[in-house]
Amino acid sequence: MLSGNDEKMGVCGLLRVSVVSIFAFILLTGCGSSTATQLAAPINYSRPQSWVMLPKEAAQPVDLFFLYPTTYNSTQPLTSTWSRGWNQTLEQALSDQVIIPQTTSKVSVFTKAGVNVYVPYYQQCSGLDVLNALLWQNTPGNTEVANQAMEVAFKDVSDAFDYYLEHYNKDAQGKPRPFILAGHSQGSNLMLYLLERKFSNPALRKLLVAAYVIGWSVTSDDMASYPESLQAIGICTDKTQTGCIVTYNTQETPGDWSQVSGSSRGKMEVTRKNAWSVNPLTWIATSPGEVGPAAPASANLGALFYKGMLPGAPDQSIFKLDQTGNYTYEMNSFIGAQSNNGALVINPDNLPSPATWLNLLSPYNTRPGWYHGYDYSFFYRNLEQNAVDRVKAYTNRS
Repeated sequence: MLSGNDEKMGVCGLLRVSVVSIFAFILLTGCGSSTATQLAAPINYSRPQSWVMLPKEAAQPVDLFFLYPTTYNSTQPLTSTWSRGWNQTLEQALSDQVIIPQTTSKVSVFTKAGVNVYVPYYQQCSGLDVLNALLWQNTPGNTEVANQAMEVAFKDVSDAFDYYLEHYNKDAQGKPRPFILAGHSQGSNLMLYLLERKFSNPALRKLLVAAYVIGWSVTSDDMASYPESLQAIGICTDKTQTGCIVTYNTQETPGDWSQVSGSSRGKMEVTRKNAWSVNPLTWIATSPGEVGPAAPASANLGALFYKGMLPGAPDQSIFKLDQTGNYTYEMNSFIGAQSNNGALVINPDNLPSPATWLNLLSPYNTRPGWYHGYDYSFFYRNLEQNAVDRVKAYTNRS
């Protein structure tokens, strides 16, 4: 099992990022209020400081509500009773130097579509502790407390979304604007909670352009458990459908995480059983257990890497300052992909230089490979164009 030792990644230069920041989280259902949610101080979202990003002026016709991936891992061992270390405090989040670059590198996918960006801080879970308890089942005695930690994080997300709807999601005439929901890893897990628990409301579903639940699985079991919300939303089955979900997890092997064995680093994949997969190169949805059509590298409109994402590349001068103030490097026709049994499968032997699998961040420079931290990066331009296409389609249908 990997440790939480720091790796290197960066936006506007090299910045610290814990390896846990690229992990996802197990979906938990049926959890109500807990001691943890009562003990953890709520975040006041009327304060601008409680938001990673808020628009200076909401001049765009569509909003983006985004949840960033994990950047926090407790530095002390955690027990089966909830303590403050299970969740990052707001004070810790405000001094966390990784949240902003993790956010910037992903919300930039949606800016071309014309969006007002809203990103709340939230009391995220301690990554490895929750994963070990709930996904990989290494510490089953911590199941209950890990559930509580997830509920603490979700309460913040729920409060932030409610505040956003009431105070920010209004156009010049006071009418609600359509919105995109997006996340990655833990952020996508919590976004799935949001879809399940709040979107039985048809008025909210009507405003949804699309939900990009990337780096986390949406399963047939999830759909069956939430027929009035999640099933009513459904999976996106083509590139212009609106009010639906995009979901995928990039890895070398097909199937869920438990199918990968024989690796000294353990079963680190995050694809869950009975998962849907939407191929970002074709926008074809593949149902659980099925194999979708393979898309060639020529269908890849471009991968985009921020400085620090290719630490093994011998020439770091390839990263150039772009118009957003970040150092980036782009590669066209980067890699093909195929949805297979819930996973978005790529062949790491086909990753072109300088972005070969050996040059990626740890733990993605090992085999068999998984590429969770590159879910956005490998398919950046396809995601960017798709956001444009779905916003246009939503506008035309309104």
